[in-house]
Formats: sequence, structure tokens, C-alpha cells
Amino acid sequence: MKLSKLKLNPSNPRIIKDDKFKKLVKSIKDFPEMMEKRPMVCVTDADGKFYPLGGNMRLKALIELKYKEIPDNWVMLADEWTEEKRQEFTIKDNVSFGEFDWDTLANEWNVEELSDWGLDIPNFEIDEETEQEEDKIAEAHTKLTDKFIVPPFSILDTKQGYWQERKKVWKNLILDDGSKRAGKLAKRTENWNEESDTYEIMSLFDVSILDPVLSEVLLKWFAFENCKTFDPFAGDTVFGYVSSFLGNEFTGIELRQEQVDFNAEKTKGLNAKYICDDALNVLNHISENSQDFLFSCPPYFDLEKYSQLPNDASNQKEYKDFLQILNVAFSNAIKCLKENRFACIVIGDVRDKKGYYRRLPHHICDIFEANGMKLYNEIIMLEMIGRKALTANRNFITRKNPKVHQNVLVFYKGDPKQIKTIYPKIEIQEDESTDV
Repeated sequence: MKLSKLKLNPSNPRIIKDDKFKKLVKSIKDFPEMMEKRPMVCVTDADGKFYPLGGNMRLKALIELKYKEIPDNWVMLADEWTEEKRQEFTIKDNVSFGEFDWDTLANEWNVEELSDWGLDIPNFEIDEETEQEEDKIAEAHTKLTDKFIVPPFSILDTKQGYWQERKKVWKNLILDDGSKRAGKLAKRTENWNEESDTYEIMSLFDVSILDPVLSEVLLKWFAFENCKTFDPFAGDTVFGYVSSFLGNEFTGIELRQEQVDFNAEKTKGLNAKYICDDALNVLNHISENSQDFLFSCPPYFDLEKYSQLPNDASNQKEYKDFLQILNVAFSNAIKCLKENRFACIVIGDVRDKKGYYRRLPHHICDIFEANGMKLYNEIIMLEMIGRKALTANRNFITRKNPKVHQNVLVFYKGDPKQIKTIYPKIEIQEDESTDV
């Protein structure tokens, strides 16, 4: 078809000018096959010439490129349409009903090519001063990670890659999957639990294991090298292993003999000691004012069953009886702690039978404050969402937000003015960012 058979539509409502038109011309020159797949939609006028309802600017570009002839399939006729249909098509062909996903374009497309193809790229670029500022922030974040293991803020995000990579290293060293508690949990169910007013999905190995990176971070921040650490509710191997692996002395009190034996085997060769006894009796095994760091992740009342022992805190039928065990155990443990030392308690809230939170972290704070240790830091540890995603939709029937965080409560015993003199400044060590 001779290009002279076509003419520009004098009533076309859409124009492309200047640089945008030059890009259109270049686009057709570089990729003429596009015209075959997206032909100009034309109608025939009284003189027998074709003018575009859709593709008027492409025709103008072809004229600019000095085409004399074009393939027939670059044109599609719509003479059968009424005038109303023709007007409707002219507008609809030039209307954009959607919008671009700029994140997808930025991540999966070549931005320079997008611009060459005529796409208006929003000016997301930042000025030089802002760019320098962001570079400084990124550099500062890297330095904080190198220096403190993770950035020392009130939010710990365990979902981050740097956290998960470090966790893998520790897990391969410790090899504790919680199997010593398997079978001692509430029975598996996927039904509505009338007491907790939630759906439950639990399996034999649905047990909580302390995060080893959290253990390492707290030791780095709130203890010091070659110190004495202890836990009156020792539970799994993790904290004792991490603490003694890093060169500290560790003493753990644990109610279950099978767990004590397991932990002792796992920490063989390290300076860790596990004692089978009730947490209430911590003073029978650890002298007063002898320890440098108190750590514990006690039971969350009846959320998880650890044993069938009647004196197990998790087996108490009444919340007040559970709190009394924690009160006596921590009151005695605090006596074992030296002056001007930290205690870190990892805890989460639990709901009562009506679905209300019991305010367990607050009650822990009350216990410590009554024993002269005030809350110094409160850290929120964000957890992997995991199976919470499976039950979120059903649990939210009663408008309960699935809990995906834990509280890390940091208490101080003594004069906080002494902290900077007792605790050495944390320095960057070259190998700490890569090796546990």
C-alpha cells in the first residue's frame, strides 16, 4: 500500500510533540514489526483515502521517516462502524485505564529503554545531597551491624537476611530441635478451641526454641567477656550453649531431668553446668551476688506444656499460682546477681479464657521492680510469620490480631551511671561480621 493512500486525521484529539514524537519515530524505525501486530485502525473518507481513528501519530511518524509504501497489514479498516462508534473508539484507544507498577518496572525493566520507548518515567531521582545522606545512612547501618551484630534499636527484626544467615550457623552448631519436649504439648488439633477462642494447629514438634542470635545479641550488649551467666528456667540448650561457646561460665536450673541430660551432652567440653531442680531453689545452687548476667525465657503460663510435673510453672491451673512461682524464682535469682548488672527476660503475653490479654510482661516488670530492678530497655522482637498466616483469617473472626512478636525486657540492678565505666565500649572486630 502506498503511504499516500493514507492521510492524517484532522480531528484527532491526541497529539505527540517534540521529544516524545522523536522517540515515537525512533521506536518505529527500530521496531517496525510492531506495526504488523498493532495496525492503524482506519476508515475511508469521501475521496477514498484512509485516515486513522487509532494510530494517527504513528502515521505522522511514518511520514517523518519518508516511507513511500507500507505492508497492507499495517492498516485495519473499520468502515462498518457508525460515526458514534468511530468517535468512541478514537477516545477509548487513547485512554489509559490502568497505571504502571513502578516498582516492577524499576526492578525488571531497563529504565533507559523505557524512556527511549516513550514512557514518561517519574522523577524518582534524588538530588546529590539526599543521595549522599542516604549513602551515609547505609554505611552507618553496615557499621552498626558489624559492631553490634544487629543494629541496636528497640526493634529486632528476625526476618532480615543477616539475622537468618547467622541463625543457620548457630543452629548447625547447637542441633536442638526441641525434641525433648515433643509429645508433652497439648494434643494436636485444628478445631476451634473454646477456651482460647481461637483455631489451633499444633504438631508434636510445635515447640518454641529460643533464638540463638537473640542470645548472642543480648550477651554482646548487656554482658561482657568471660562473665558468669545463669538462667533459673533453663529449658532448651540454646542460651547455655551460646553463652559458654562465647567463653562465659553458664549455670542453668532445669526441672526436667531428660532435658538436663540432653543439655549437658550438647554442651560437653564447654563451661556450662545444668542442675535438675525447681527454679524456686536457685539460691541452693548459686551464691548471692556472684553472677554477672541473668537471662531467662520462662514459661508463658499454659501456652505450652513442658512436662507433666505438678510443680512445673506451665502446669498451674490458676494464673495467680503461676505468677507466684515466677515471683519467688526471679526474686531469688535477682539476689544471685551482682550490683550494676543487667537481667534480660524474653516473654510474651497470653490470653485468658475470655480472650483478654493477661498483661504477663507487665507482671514480670512488677516482680523485678519490687526487687529493686527497674525496666531499662524494652525491645520488640519481630518473628517469622510462618504458620500464623494459615490461621490469621480464621482467628480474626473474633478480631484477634495474630501475635508475631515477643518482648525482651531489660532490667538493671544498681546505679545506671556506672554502666559506661563497668561495661566496655563495643568495638568493631573484623571477624565478627562473618564468623560466629
